[in-house]
Order: sequence, then C-alpha cells, then structure tokens
Amino acid sequence: MANLHELCLTYVRNGVLNDPENAKTMLDPAIRDAVNACSYNIRANGDFQMVFESVRRDVAPLRGLFSDVEIKRIIGQEEAWQIDTANENRTARRTPEQLRLELDEHVIAARFGKDPCADENSPTRRLKELEEYQRAWEDFPAFGFGIRKLDDAAGGILPGEICVLTGAQGTMKTSLALSAVDNFVGRSKTGLVYYASVDMSPIEITMRLLERETCRDQKELSFMRGADPEGYRALCKEHITAKYDKRLVISGHKDDKFMTLDSLLHDCSARQPQLVVIDYLTMLKTIGQSDLDFVDIAMRVILRYAHRYQASFLILSQMSRASKYSQYGGQMGGHAKGGGIVEELAHLEIELTRQKVESGLPMVIAGITKTRRGVAHQYFSLDYDGPIKRFTGGAEKMTMNTKKTAIFERANEGYFA
Repeated sequence: MANLHELCLTYVRNGVLNDPENAKTMLDPAIRDAVNACSYNIRANGDFQMVFESVRRDVAPLRGLFSDVEIKRIIGQEEAWQIDTANENRTARRTPEQLRLELDEHVIAARFGKDPCADENSPTRRLKELEEYQRAWEDFPAFGFGIRKLDDAAGGILPGEICVLTGAQGTMKTSLALSAVDNFVGRSKTGLVYYASVDMSPIEITMRLLERETCRDQKELSFMRGADPEGYRALCKEHITAKYDKRLVISGHKDDKFMTLDSLLHDCSARQPQLVVIDYLTMLKTIGQSDLDFVDIAMRVILRYAHRYQASFLILSQMSRASKYSQYGGQMGGHAKGGGIVEELAHLEIELTRQKVESGLPMVIAGITKTRRGVAHQYFSLDYDGPIKRFTGGAEKMTMNTKKTAIFERANEGYFA
C-alpha cells in the first residue's frame, strides 16, 4: 500500500487535484492494484474493513477526492474479480510479525488513553459516516413508485434501505416493482437497476416492460410483431432500448444453473447497481431449505450488503399461509414468507391485496404496514390499467372497515352435490 500513498502525495505536489475528474481517472487503476495486493484477506478472513481502512488512509492526502462509498464499491468489484479468477496462491494467514505489530499498536493506543474499539463507535466517527451517506443520497435521491399519494405517505426509499412488497399471488407486486424501476430511471440521470427475476423469466419481465411503455397488451404486440416486424422493432427501440439500455439489467435462473443469493450478490458486487429488485425472495433458497431458515439469513446478508455499498433493495415476497387466510378474512398487517424478520429489518413494508367490487376491475389496495419516515397504517386504492398491468399514478386514500361481518352465508340448498 506504500506505493499508493506515495503516488497520492506526488499527485498533491504536482497539482493534479486541480482537475478532480482527471485525477480520479488516473488514480483508479492504482487503487485497484492496491486492493488486489491484499484482497486475499477479504476472501479468507472476511477482512473487508481492514482493506477499506488501508485504502482510505493511503488516499487521505487527496482530501476527500474519493468518498467512502466509492472506495467500498471499488473493493467490492475487485473482490468479485478475485473470486472469479480463484487465485489461491496467496497465503490466507497473518505472519507472526503482523500479529506482533497489531498487538503493539493496540498496547500503545491503550497506554496513551485511546481505546480503539470505543473510538470506532464514537459520535464523531458516526457523524463522518453520516456525511458520506448524505453524499450518496445527493447522487441518488429518495425514489418511490411514481404514485404521489403512496410515495408521500411512505417517505420514499433512500440508498442503503430495504423496501419489501408483500401480498398473495395476483396482487400486482411485479407491476408495482416495475413502477419503482421506472421512477428510479426517470429521477436519476445515472445509476444501474439490477432486476433479479427468479419467479418469471427475464423474457416475461421484458414483455411486461414493453406493455407498460407502449400501452399495448401482449396480444396486440404479438400481432404487430407478425404483421409489421420493422414497426415492432422500431417500437422496441423507441420505448425500451433508448430508455433502459445501460440503466437496467434483467437476470434470473439459467438453463444450467439456478440463481442463488450468493450468485446474485456476487453479480451485484461486480456491477455495483444503485437499486436491486428481487422478484421474489424465497425463490432464491436452495433445494430442501425451509423458508424460515433461508429468509432469516438472507435478510441479514442483504442488509449488510445494502449498508456497505449504499444500494437500495426492493424485495418482493409472497405472504405466509396464515397471513393469506387473515387477509381473506379482512385483516391487514400479515407477515411475508419467512416470519417477522422481514418486517424487523425492512425500512419500508407495503402489503398489497385485491378487493372485488360490484362492477369493473377489482381494487388493488396498498397498505403501509411499516415505515421509518412516513406514516404507517395508511391504505390506498391504486388506479391501474388492467390489460397492460400498469399503475397510472392515481390513488385514493381508503379507510379500513373494522365492522365485523359473518364469514359464512347460507348457500343455495336446492340440490346436493
């Protein structure tokens, strides 16, 4: 790491910092080389923080040219590359000299009255971390679903946060997730969205996008593709390619390999998206693994990744069987599959349900069951275009009917089956 530190000092002396963007471009390869020189510690010992602190100390002369989040993202990308290359020639253990040096540093710090452990958690240190997070918020501000009333009540989704959409099958969770993707791409000029579709195939998600953007249903688009191939391709280029290329990645299971949580996060480390959509969570579990065991681990791992790289997560989840029955009985606030850990670790949780009406399309109700910035236990009927499965942006605030009604009613007893 000494070479990187000396290089930074040289850049400062030569006035390279007068052009920050050029300085970043010139220093990026040197930082990556420095990370690779000690990245075996990340793989073998999980010492991500040690590598991060080393790089941050070496680039300190540059006076904040690289933010903490930028350094962490570089380390994450190099870590993913190291795993791919499977370079096992590096020793995974510290030498006795390294252990002695660490012990001496600890003893010296304690002797002079500075507790390293306490210092890492001091308010001053946390304020510096907050400042770094706020810089990430400025680049990618809070986004929502493009539904004004729902977004205002929910408080939006910031970098490093997890939003969970839960509901039974057919409650338009995927449609609402695509609205969030559209809102993110529309509100930020840069930034990548990683859509992990492990329920529907990536091709199906692409068709859903095409339906949304062109306002034509699948039947009409299929007819157009056969009758007017050139017009169909021009339509795709205008509405999908121009808007989503280099902004959206749609991934999922492959013919010869299932996507797992590990492979998903590995791919995210290499690509460094600002928004990750998982549709839906329990489809990532391995064969024989229970929903409860998988989700308990997965939510903690996802939260750690979100905090490290300041990436937002939108997680879709089916409801537990007990929560489905409760919802059918008119109750809201049920749990996603995997238990209460989902609600505990999520920053925002929205529950979706459908309610039949006498005429017309069923109502789609979105209930805010948890939020850390908005107001929980608010309910909205979301306007949507049924044939293309797209929310239009309109919403009407609803009040839950708490009046008890009979669960059963008398059937027609004219005959017996």
